[in-house]
Amino acid sequence: MNISIVAVPYQMDVARWNYALGPAAFLDAGLVARLEALGHRVQGPVCITLPRSEYTRDTVTNLGRIAARTSQAVSEALTQPDSFVIVLEGDCTHAVGAVGGLSCAVPAPGVVWLDAHGDLHTYATTGTGYVGGMPYAVMLGWDLADWREAARLTTPIRPEVAALIGASDLDPEEIQALEQHRLPRLDADALQEDVGAKVQALLKPLHSQAVGWYLHIDVDVAGPDTVPGGMTPTPHPPSRAARLEAVRMTTRTLPVRVMSLATYNPSGDVDRLGAHFGLDMVEQALAR
Repeated sequence: MNISIVAVPYQMDVARWNYALGPAAFLDAGLVARLEALGHRVQGPVCITLPRSEYTRDTVTNLGRIAARTSQAVSEALTQPDSFVIVLEGDCTHAVGAVGGLSCAVPAPGVVWLDAHGDLHTYATTGTGYVGGMPYAVMLGWDLADWREAARLTTPIRPEVAALIGASDLDPEEIQALEQHRLPRLDADALQEDVGAKVQALLKPLHSQAVGWYLHIDVDVAGPDTVPGGMTPTPHPPSRAARLEAVRMTTRTLPVRVMSLATYNPSGDVDRLGAHFGLDMVEQALAR
């Protein structure tokens, strides 16, 4: 395949600290060499930056401007034959731009969100005001339409093609939203055995409902033993083998065109365990 790498080195709209360092850490761990060893042609990375002259005092406005650039880079990469895009996201907020870029290449894309958290809050439901807990809800059209539209995601993602896999830390408001909108869902406690069969059973009925898919991997789904340094560690993660199988079966079941690695803080992981785990996840996603 022709694989393009897009790096978004921001924790929300802040550069050069914590999760913003994650994209460079994945590259330093040998992502390009790993992809080339698998026989793929690699282009990039294209590094997304927001000029100082375009910063505002509003985080959501800044995120929209970063998303617009991410969307453009992803959509351009997808014009190549046999294309696949890997987006290295400082945190999950930058998934909005990645999905926006996919939506410019294929009509009505689907999303598989592999994360310990749902990121399904809106300003009406959040108890903290943390924008980093909102990007999946933004893509679904539940709040902050200006951010979504800046990413060129004109039509929100439909709930029936918005799956959530691996969650172990959901707030009551997110659980209510999942049930109300009937998002396809496979929580962490279900990923203890027969993982491949369960993931396939969840996703196979969705295959015909979207032409192209985005696979979002928040590396905190692995838990703090596998990925130290995370700011929101969660208990009882699935085993390493289960996580790798979930990714492998996702790309075997659905036509994934764009995938991401997000929310890795190398400053809290001196041995770079999380970086190598992320590369293992990429390799499993590309195993056909």
